[in-house]
Amino acid sequence: MAVVQFQRHRAWFENVAIWLAACVACALMLASFESLWFFFTDSFWDAWREFAWCFLRALVAVAALFFVLGVGTAWLPERRALRWPALALVIVAAAALGWFAEDGLTFILSGEHISDGERPYMLHTMFVLALLVGVLGEYRWASLRAAALLHEAELNRVRLEGELAAGRLQVLQAQIEPHFLFNSLANIRRLLRTDGNAGRAMLVDLMLYLESALPRMRDDSSTLAREAELIRAFLAVHQVRMGGRLQFRVDVPDGLGRRVVPPMMLLTLIENALKHGLGPLPEGGSISVVATEADDKLVLQVSDTGRGLVAGSGGGTGLANIRARLRAMYGPAAGLSLRHNEPHGVVAQILLPVQVA
Repeated sequence: MAVVQFQRHRAWFENVAIWLAACVACALMLASFESLWFFFTDSFWDAWREFAWCFLRALVAVAALFFVLGVGTAWLPERRALRWPALALVIVAAAALGWFAEDGLTFILSGEHISDGERPYMLHTMFVLALLVGVLGEYRWASLRAAALLHEAELNRVRLEGELAAGRLQVLQAQIEPHFLFNSLANIRRLLRTDGNAGRAMLVDLMLYLESALPRMRDDSSTLAREAELIRAFLAVHQVRMGGRLQFRVDVPDGLGRRVVPPMMLLTLIENALKHGLGPLPEGGSISVVATEADDKLVLQVSDTGRGLVAGSGGGTGLANIRARLRAMYGPAAGLSLRHNEPHGVVAQILLPVQVA
């Protein structure tokens, strides 16, 4: 298991303040226990002098104890089999150094060591305090380590979900390419059988279109200006086949040309309108592509004057592909809707969040 690195969120002076506060609190507690008896047996000022003396010794001992615990636990190994024995050694060393610090201060200020009667009590007190602080510190370390591992696991989950969504988008986008190419080649084959000149003209237009379109088909994103250019070329290819049966209009304001849009999505709607809307009608019809922007939403609308909504409309592969791509890329912030066009036909509308390339 990789070592989890913890980030310090407090400044150094905050850590020092917390360390001093803990030392003072523990020293006050130890001094109170040790000098409480003097308030019942000695005079008031003598009792307070004894309390101050006990507090000073306890403060030095606790400071030395905390210092050893802080430095020692920072170097403990991660593995449990090694960490617990090492922690026990650090606790013993901290208790011993705390006792020696108190005994050293007593000798410096009074010229005498701690008495034999006080020695077991002070050793026991230092060991219990070191054990308590060491165990609490270990519990805090384990909690932080668990939180860090959980955070890392969550980051990995989010990263994997992002990679999965990206892969799913590539699969959905790849479905567009053969669908469009097969339909176009089928139309060319049909034209070559009935009108050779028109078929050859359409083949030339298709080659020119694919020369510019294919390098962009697998891009993660496109711009509205680029998609409008591809749409015009695509409809020009089909106008060769359909002649007067197809009229089209592409209205994309120059100010919206840099808006980011998913590639090939508008083209799928237009292909759907040609195949299911205009194709079945002998007289054909018209297709209109309009882009507007309102309320921080980019509105892309493809309208046709074809056959209109019939049973099963809205459930095809192309529309399901668009809905899946929008959901994977934008979540609930984007969507596709279909409605009747007056007097006949279909209006397909895509709403996207506004993004500028």
